[in-house]
Amino acid sequence: MHDQSLRLGRVVADLSELSAAETSGLSLQLESVDVAQILRDESSLREPQLRAADVNVTVHTGGPAYVRADADRLHQAVGNLLANAARYCQPGDSVTLTVSVDDDQAVLRVADNGPGIPPDELPHIFDRLWRGRAAEQVAGSGIGLALVRETVSSHGGTIEATSVPGEGTTITIRLPSA
Repeated sequence: MHDQSLRLGRVVADLSELSAAETSGLSLQLESVDVAQILRDESSLREPQLRAADVNVTVHTGGPAYVRADADRLHQAVGNLLANAARYCQPGDSVTLTVSVDDDQAVLRVADNGPGIPPDELPHIFDRLWRGRAAEQVAGSGIGLALVRETVSSHGGTIEATSVPGEGTTITIRLPSA
């Protein structure tokens, strides 16, 4: 019962944050941030969760990629993507995190070779409270990817997902360079 109460508390907090983001925008503390460092930090922080799920992580950051952003919000967004990889990938699957700079944008990619997302579900993955058929057996609230989308949008960026069932999913975030 205690664990259920804690989970419910997290869901309520996530819903509150998502609601605030959708109605009045997120409160951002903007500064020059290296998104390559955020990927390295988050992969290290989430490493125990990913290791427990037997999901291998590789980070390719090259040089720094600076954006004007709220570092805490970007950490949360990347953390949500890695948490989803831990939940939905199968043991032995891999996740690759990359950062590049392209046309005055920092491009972050989180790509896995997991089970993928069916084509009819892919357009809905960033919708609030939406969960696909594969999520029936996985704990979650359907808030994480919606919050990632709002975070990216509030920074003037874009997010997209591509997926091939049985081959994996790639989430691509583009943020204006600093």
